[in-house]
This record gives sequence, C-alpha cells and structure tokens, in this order.
Amino acid sequence: MTLLWQGRGVVAISVAVTVLIAVLSTLMAGPALLNDDSAINLIGAIWQGGLFVIYAIPLIPVAYGAHIAVLRGEVGLSALQSQGWTGMMRFGRGVIFAAVMLAILVTLYQLVFVQDLLLMSAGRMDGARTVRLILGGAVAFLVLAIVVLFGAWGAMSLQVGQVGQVKVGDVQAIGRKNFWYLAWRITAVVLVLPVLSALVLPMMGQVVAVMVALGMPADPAFLIVRTAFSGLIACFAVILISVTFCRAWLRSANAS
Repeated sequence: MTLLWQGRGVVAISVAVTVLIAVLSTLMAGPALLNDDSAINLIGAIWQGGLFVIYAIPLIPVAYGAHIAVLRGEVGLSALQSQGWTGMMRFGRGVIFAAVMLAILVTLYQLVFVQDLLLMSAGRMDGARTVRLILGGAVAFLVLAIVVLFGAWGAMSLQVGQVGQVKVGDVQAIGRKNFWYLAWRITAVVLVLPVLSALVLPMMGQVVAVMVALGMPADPAFLIVRTAFSGLIACFAVILISVTFCRAWLRSANAS
C-alpha cells in the first residue's frame, strides 16, 4: 500500500491508459471467441490474446517502479528514470513475453475449461469433463511453478544491469531456493483478487450513480468506472508480486 501511494502518479497514468484501451476496444469490437455454432473462432482467439497483451502494457511502468523502489529506494516517477528509458524498455520486453504466455494460457482455459466449470457448478458432470478439469488443475499448478522459478528475472536483470547477462540457471536457482516463500505469496495474491473485486463493487455503484447524475449515460459510465477500478486492482497486484520477487532476490543475495 505504501508503494501504491508513493507511485500514485505512475498508477494514475496506468489506470488512465487502461480506461482508454477499454473504450477503444469497445468502439472497435473484435470477433467473438466462439462462433454461433460454438466452434472456436481462431481470429477471435487471436484478437482476445492480443487484447490481453495490450492491457499488460500500462502495467510495465508500475512493475518497473515497484522493482526499483524495493531494490534501490527510488519511488514514483523518478524510479522510472533511474536507468533511463532503455532500462525500462528492456524490462518491458520481459513483461510482454510473460503476458504473451499468459494470454495463450488464459485463452486456452476459456476455450477448454470454462464450460466444464460452469457445468460443474450446475451439477452436470461426466467422466470426460472431470478428467479435463483435473488436467486443468495440474496445468495451473505447473504454470504457478514456472512463474515461481523464473519470476525473479526482473529483479536480477535490474541488479545485473544488462538483460543479456542474466542466466536462466541463476534465475532458476533463486526460484528453487525461495520456492515455497514465493508459491504461497503468489497464490495468496491470486486468491485475494476476487475478494478485492467484490469489496469495491458497492463503491463502483456509487461512483457510477454520481456520474450518471452529472449527465453521463449509464453504459459509458459503468465501462469507465469498472475499468478504472480493475486497473487499480491490477496495479496493486503487480506491486505485490513485484515486491515478493524482489524480496526473494534480496533473500538469496544476503544468504550468499
């Protein structure tokens, strides 16, 4: 929360850009993920994955600023300038790579597992769907393990100074040494996000009501408010994850 407040300028810009992306994506609505006959729409899947990556772009300065704040003590807009734009661009390439991988996984989950989850909640399951859900859970744990093992890349790249000098084995070693320290905390962040979303719903409704009273149509007001709150929660989650991985790096550095 301290870093969120200290970097409020960066967070505000990130949220504003996120709202702009949401408005533009609504005006230029892309193809659906599924066709009318429930068949997979490849163009729709690519569109959705690309939109996921685009939404990750405003979070790059937030993650970068949080890393710099923990590792070097600089906060806010000054943290973004600590290594110049080149440093943030190098860091951003890693974030985009991670976002692309997550976009592919999220799209696959929506295509393969969401329908099974809905049927399970309605009590309509069979053997094949149960097996798919078990496999989906196993894949989710595998993805968590990969994130834990390689998530310290950002902290290491900033400390080493050059992305090309960061060795995969060194990053993996940090992940192995701090595996459970990271796994429990990353899992907690993922689990707390729906709780935060539920907590802000009453506030969202009040803000939408005020905007409507001031003359804005209900649908645009709801879109802007919902996206702004979602962007703020995403910034908070990114800061939490960044701090966690930076502390893992510091734990390993101090131990050595």
